[in-house]
Amino acid sequence: MSRTARRRALRAVAPVAGLLAAGLLVWQGSYAAFSATTTSPTNNWATGQVSLLNSTNAFATPIGTAAFTVANMAPSATAVSKCITVQSNGNLAGNVKLYAANVTPSVVGTNQLSANISVTISEMTAGVTNSNVTAACVGFVANATTPLTANLNALPTTYGTGFGTFAPTGAATQYSAYKITYLFNPGPAVADVQGKSASADFVWEIQSS
Repeated sequence: MSRTARRRALRAVAPVAGLLAAGLLVWQGSYAAFSATTTSPTNNWATGQVSLLNSTNAFATPIGTAAFTVANMAPSATAVSKCITVQSNGNLAGNVKLYAANVTPSVVGTNQLSANISVTISEMTAGVTNSNVTAACVGFVANATTPLTANLNALPTTYGTGFGTFAPTGAATQYSAYKITYLFNPGPAVADVQGKSASADFVWEIQSS
C-alpha cells in the first residue's frame, strides 16, 4: 500500500476511534463510583418573644389602668404614693426600663402644671410576686437603686434614658414592683397653675438583643 493510501485509511478510521473512546469514557463515568447521602430534614427558625403586663391589683382585671386620677389639688397637698407591679412572661431575657410618654402639657415653664408636679420612682425587684405588693404599696421594699426624682415634664421619655434594673431571664414569669410618688409642689407663681391640668403615661419597655 502506498503512503498516500495509508494516510487516507488513517483519516477514515480516526473519527470512529474517537467516538468509541468517548463512549467508553461516558460508560466509565456512569458506572465507576459508589455514592451515598445523608439529609438533615425540615430545618426551621422561629423568634422568641418578650412580653410585659402591669397591674395595681394583683393582676385581677382590669390590667393596665391608670394608677392616678387626681382632681382638685391644692398647694397644701401631701405626697401620695401608688405601687404598680410589672409582669414579664416572655421567653427571652431582656432589660426593662420605665419612662414617661404623652406628657401634657410638655412645654417647660413655671406656669405649666406638669412642671409643678414632682415625681419620685423607686423599684423593687427581689422576691416580688403578683400579689405581695398592693396598690397602696403594702409589702414594697425599695432595692438599692437610687430613686428617680424629676418634675413630670422632665421624666425620661425614651428607653435609652429610662429608669430601672429589672432584667427578666425569660426562663419563667417574673415580676418587679415600682413605687411612684407624686407631690404637687408649686413655685412662687402658684396662682398661675390654678385650674390647670396635666397627664402622662408611665411606660415599661423591655428590649432583648
